[in-house]
Amino acid sequence: MKTPITACLLALTLAACSTTPPNQQTTPTGQVPLARIYIKSMTTQMPDLAEVQFSRESGFFIGSSPEELAINDVVLAEIWEGERLSIWLKPGTSYTFSVKPMRSLNTNYTIPPATLTLDLKAPSVYKVRIGFDKKGLTLQSQN
Repeated sequence: MKTPITACLLALTLAACSTTPPNQQTTPTGQVPLARIYIKSMTTQMPDLAEVQFSRESGFFIGSSPEELAINDVVLAEIWEGERLSIWLKPGTSYTFSVKPMRSLNTNYTIPPATLTLDLKAPSVYKVRIGFDKKGLTLQSQN
């Protein structure tokens, strides 16, 4: 009697460990899910605003850990590898974006954030790529 119960409990435990929580699942389109966007108002498209498109590379050496994407030192969203995010901002202003690994209980290291300052001169599309090199995370404008 104990063996089947133990086997069922073990199977349930393993199934729970392999299930991805909804806020960590990437959408079918590759967009960051709304559950991981902390300033949702910036994702609303409006006329006369500049669109900033972020895309995070995916690959074997980049890792699958989440990154914090911030605007002017305020966390905007949590972005995972292969995901994209578009935000709309007022042109005629400079914004400083940064990306760094999310802190967790099992990380005991500090990686400096990668930063990029964009001067949004006109209501246009600005593309930013979140990548990785031998020094760590990178933010690169593709315009």
